[in-house]
Amino acid sequence: MSMNPKKVCLGKSMAFTLVELLVVFAILSILVALVLPVVATARASAARGRCMGNHRQLALGWNLYSTDAHGALPWTVDDGDNVRFTNWVAGHLRVPAEERDTRLLVNPSRSLLAPYVGSASTYKCPSDRSRLARSVSMNNRLNPVRVVGEVLAIGGHGTNFMVYRRQQEISSPSTVFVTLDERMDSINEANFACDLSNTGSLDGNGTPTPYWWLDTPASYHSAGVVLDFADGHVEHHRWAHATTLGPMGVTGFRRTTSNDRDIRWLQERAAERTGPASP
Repeated sequence: MSMNPKKVCLGKSMAFTLVELLVVFAILSILVALVLPVVATARASAARGRCMGNHRQLALGWNLYSTDAHGALPWTVDDGDNVRFTNWVAGHLRVPAEERDTRLLVNPSRSLLAPYVGSASTYKCPSDRSRLARSVSMNNRLNPVRVVGEVLAIGGHGTNFMVYRRQQEISSPSTVFVTLDERMDSINEANFACDLSNTGSLDGNGTPTPYWWLDTPASYHSAGVVLDFADGHVEHHRWAHATTLGPMGVTGFRRTTSNDRDIRWLQERAAERTGPASP
């Protein structure tokens, strides 16, 4: 019985040689290499978009609260005491019982913005992979209070800048930030303090030597941070210096270089100046 030559030819045409397989794998590898960065960029862009959406809701809630309170700003408790004071948002992230408790964020008896911002996910950047319940903190210049002692970082040379108690006192709302994302190793109570005195001391006294970080902002989106402002708009600021934020685990009063454009940028958006520039 003879073999059909057509079948033989068909069998040969449908077989792949080793060289052909290698070429296919090479093409697939190139396509994957081209697609993965695009996918990663798209995901990062989507995360930043969600984060900016969260901050728009926070800014809106902050403004609605002030409107209902006839211009008064929500408290920004300085020492995390949420027993005697109902803070703008509850939960001290260095207290084990509270650090992951998202219920506190939306409890209207504990958090002043809860009636206006009712979703716990709004308080956390989608790129923050920590176990903490929130990533946002409020500008310490916006109605800060303290149960015992003085509010930190607003005395001494810090008195040359506004401390706002009412919304009408903010003469340039587009330049004063309300909340931002704070780095996971720095965030504790719900306020973010800029050392506008540049003295590196809690009371703001001493010789100003720019620039100092007190709290450390986050860097979740393309080496930047998302902030919302008193007029309701939201910005993404990309840090200009790789050394601005310092290594993880090193926070608190930490001095940067005197030409640090990043800390100057944030200080200029923390509060309006009322007194002379520091020497």
